Amino acid sequence: MVDDERDSLLTLGLLCRERGMEVRLMREGAGVEQVVAEFRPHVVLLDLVMPDRSGLDIAGELTLRYGEGRPLLIAVTAYGSEDDRRMAMAAGFHDFIAKPYDPAALVRRLAALPVKA
Repeated sequence: MVDDERDSLLTLGLLCRERGMEVRLMREGAGVEQVVAEFRPHVVLLDLVMPDRSGLDIAGELTLRYGEGRPLLIAVTAYGSEDDRRMAMAAGFHDFIAKPYDPAALVRRLAALPVKA
């Protein structure tokens, strides 16, 4: 999970861990590619707008590096317009969630995802 909003990040991380999910939390975009390479997550929740780096850029880099083998990329952002959604999908995101969202509902949604082999 990558989000510069501390409280949102910690809340979602705690809820995921309570469900038995292994998570890595990052408050900035720098280093995401390295963490993905080392951790090999099934899903990456990624804020679109952070002070140091755009989530769109990160998604594009992960798409270039891993192609169809990339983690499931989910944009989680306060920018919820249809244009924002289109840009996210064009950058390589698989799904788009606008803030504010219900953290418990999002965790249930993540838990229902099929596990990658």
